[in-house]
Amino acid sequence: MGFLDALLGRTKPVSANLDRMFRMTNAKLTLEAQESYLPTGKAGVCFRPMVGNSFANAEAEIKELLGIDDSSSSATSLSTTRMDQSEDQYGFKWIIVESDDFEELVTRVHYVNATLNDHGWSPQLLCSVFGFTPGKTGSYQNLSDMYIVYLYKRATFYPFVPKTGEHRDNEAELRLKEELKEDLVIEKDLSQWFPIWELPIR
Repeated sequence: MGFLDALLGRTKPVSANLDRMFRMTNAKLTLEAQESYLPTGKAGVCFRPMVGNSFANAEAEIKELLGIDDSSSSATSLSTTRMDQSEDQYGFKWIIVESDDFEELVTRVHYVNATLNDHGWSPQLLCSVFGFTPGKTGSYQNLSDMYIVYLYKRATFYPFVPKTGEHRDNEAELRLKEELKEDLVIEKDLSQWFPIWELPIR
């Protein structure tokens, strides 16, 4: 089983249990206290366009469902939701959510998932990713940017700490696993902790 199997849910189905996503607000406090990690204010919802449906059609449908209006977005806006046009090697697409208020960011990401789920996009939803960056004073030296990944099909979370050259900091990820186990439903199967190198929120 590989990256696509985990994201596409080719295991025993589990309820998405999207309300677990609200636990991210507690996780944010733990990350700040234990590691001095701060949210970047960016998150992404990854999905796979429906087979036989062009991305232009899918994009138009999703924008209508979510009320995304590109003309009303501005660089100075504190809260935005937009579609990312990039496509990775698997053909995945991303809905990017930005907010300086972390609780609002979590609420918006939950809303994106719930809305798409309610309108029949559940089979296409893959994961949601929240970005964090080291604060000025950290408990650990040389901290890297870090991401918390929510696997939609498994209703679990895991930390992803990428390093230069498509390497990852496994030691940091395992440390974060222990620190966050009281806040989040951590994915127990480490083989499901797949790297997502082409993150549009990096």
